[in-house]
Amino acid sequence: MKLALFGATGLTGGLVLAQALEQGHEVVALVREPGRLSLHHPRLTVLAGSPIAPADVERCIVGADVVIHCLGIGGKGDGQPTTLISDSVKAVVTAMAKHGVARIVCMSNVGAGGSGTWFANRLVIPLFLRWLLPIIEDKDRMEAALRASAVEWVSVRLPSIVDGPEKPPRVSEDGRGIGLTITAASTARFMLARATGSEFLRATPSISN
Repeated sequence: MKLALFGATGLTGGLVLAQALEQGHEVVALVREPGRLSLHHPRLTVLAGSPIAPADVERCIVGADVVIHCLGIGGKGDGQPTTLISDSVKAVVTAMAKHGVARIVCMSNVGAGGSGTWFANRLVIPLFLRWLLPIIEDKDRMEAALRASAVEWVSVRLPSIVDGPEKPPRVSEDGRGIGLTITAASTARFMLARATGSEFLRATPSISN
């Protein structure tokens, strides 16, 4: 299978890349700074470009079977409004429709779409994790773009992503009943598994360890 990967230089995206190559897939990764990607492999093609530039996005997804979108703003961001992720996904789904690429798997956040608990959404995040608010707002715009598209999509809502070994994930439809963290290795495995099969299509599963 040929995968188009966005966010390959991030913690989770790097593990998606490594696991995909281990599984025998071909990967085309679009990155802003190719020098940050030290992995070299005969089935890996690295393209330099912007994840919101239509021409660059098209170069990455042409001929792909599945898009995996792990792009992030980096850490906690700066607390300011952002449209990076939603702008990128809008460019990607437009290119997918143009070139006949069927499926996209995206990283989202618990809290998007009102997922998670009332306590977290109304008290913890606004009072103690305010830096998350613009990120969640952008993931809401991203998920709206996915719903408006004709492509197959899965938006995986995540709590805090941490280092650590791969573990079986706990899955929730509404973000309730899950833990506060998930390892990047567990996230990568779950996202890669969504590249095929019908489970969670056009849905927003929340996962944790």
